[in-house]
Amino acid sequence: MLTMSYYYQFDDKRRILLAVQYGHVDDTEARQMYLDIRRRKDEEHALTCILDLTPVTKFDVSTQTVRDLAYLPPNFTDPTLRAVVAPTDFLFGMARMFQIRGSETREELHIVRTLGEALTLLDAEEAQFHKLRTA
Repeated sequence: MLTMSYYYQFDDKRRILLAVQYGHVDDTEARQMYLDIRRRKDEEHALTCILDLTPVTKFDVSTQTVRDLAYLPPNFTDPTLRAVVAPTDFLFGMARMFQIRGSETREELHIVRTLGEALTLLDAEEAQFHKLRTA
């Protein structure tokens, strides 16, 4: 059985999907989460998404995997405003590489340092998230 290194939370009022990646993340887990976000977006009828990398303790995702994921169709299409929370310099750099490589289809993807910044960006400071069941 494959263990997931991520979980989801959801704000029902604003329909924001909060995808939280944690622990040790490798190429397989990064790909799995990217593909799974689309399924969860559709199930919850999410209008936007925040990917929070704050709880990541080790990020063993290759630059090739980051590039490959950036070239896939986006899970949320523009003009949907969305954010990646990347608190460390390394994660911020990897997220920026994803953003730059996928910029033709992700102009409204923003990389920020804190969840608070992401919520401000989405005008959702009052968001009330609840954890979604794993499926």
